[in-house]
Amino acid sequence: MDDVFFSVIIPIYNREKYILKAVESIFNQTFNNWELILINDASSDATAAIINEINNPKVVVIHNAHNLERCVSRNIGIKAAKGKYICFLDSDDYHLPNHLELLHSFIEAQGEPVALFFTNAYNESAEGVRSERLCPSFEQFNPYTYFLTYTVNPQRWAVHRQIFTHVNFDPEVTICEDMDTSLRMIAAGYKAFQLKERTAVYVAAPDSFTHGDSKKAEKELYYLNKIFAKEELKNNLPLIPMWRLISMCHYHLAYQSQQKGYIIKMYQHILLSFLYFPKGYNGKTNLPMLVMFLYELPVVGKLLKSLRRKL
Repeated sequence: MDDVFFSVIIPIYNREKYILKAVESIFNQTFNNWELILINDASSDATAAIINEINNPKVVVIHNAHNLERCVSRNIGIKAAKGKYICFLDSDDYHLPNHLELLHSFIEAQGEPVALFFTNAYNESAEGVRSERLCPSFEQFNPYTYFLTYTVNPQRWAVHRQIFTHVNFDPEVTICEDMDTSLRMIAAGYKAFQLKERTAVYVAAPDSFTHGDSKKAEKELYYLNKIFAKEELKNNLPLIPMWRLISMCHYHLAYQSQQKGYIIKMYQHILLSFLYFPKGYNGKTNLPMLVMFLYELPVVGKLLKSLRRKL
């Protein structure tokens, strides 16, 4: 294990239902020069017992005494890693068997540079239905625009370990940390390369942040503003994709405010969403925002509600 090519790091918190599938996806890789580092982030379920039962000399298990969040856990894994390139996997997702083999071939073809590599991916529903994730060609974009527009999660990465001597996961950015870290890698002067094959699978776990956190939009807005204000980024980031993301957050906050009966806040978020990105962050939000706007007006809203009851 002195010449490990890939270190795969999995941060884990309360994932007793999913973790073995993620681990088995590494055991099933067709490329064998890897080590797997499992970081149990003080789970309160059976996660610790499950990973302690894994008997494989290529697996390193680390238990955090306290919950430190996934950015710190990943940084702990990076310090323990022996691999030339460091990969990541979320504990409820998995890699296809050819993930590391295709990455290795692609990296070798580029001359094993000090760079960030990433693959394309699939989405998978909680019911197991797989679909292709939108993964446009990286070469057609400004790199800052690409990482602002298309979420490239760490489970798609293979990062030369030398990069982590200059850029690490920020413990103060616990949401959108993939965007933050990849942007800072580009700002530090490192190149990125895209492997066109789809080798990673995002699973829509119902208790994940993406699908299970009612304050997702509020948290994302806070952390996006925090990322955009960073000294190494604020003069590099293009405005339009930044504004699109801010518009997206305000759109979802407008909807949540209406559901909670906070009508003044709803109008504020509608206005901000429109001002930041008049086309609608995904090209489809202006009509729903207009309906929300009209629905809560005293006279027009009363008429619309009456019509709705009749229908």
